[in-house]
Amino acid sequence: MTHRALAVDEILREIIVHVVNTHPATAVSLACCAKSFEEPALSALWKTQTELPTLITTLPPDSWDLPPTASRHSKAIIVRDSL
Repeated sequence: MTHRALAVDEILREIIVHVVNTHPATAVSLACCAKSFEEPALSALWKTQTELPTLITTLPPDSWDLPPTASRHSKAIIVRDSL
């Protein structure tokens, strides 16, 4: 059972924003653990994304590639023509 305070959307969102700013991995766990947390947690997490490569890597794996010398955390990504 969820605490009554978490039923208030503004309170839930403020808590999640705090969690995203201090412990982003915990915010991901929140998004996965309860349907009521999913949308506010994912929304807050996406607002923290500042780099296009992070967004591109959410596309299907066959639509992008890393240059041969790049790592998964590299800022260099090749977008394939199949988009």
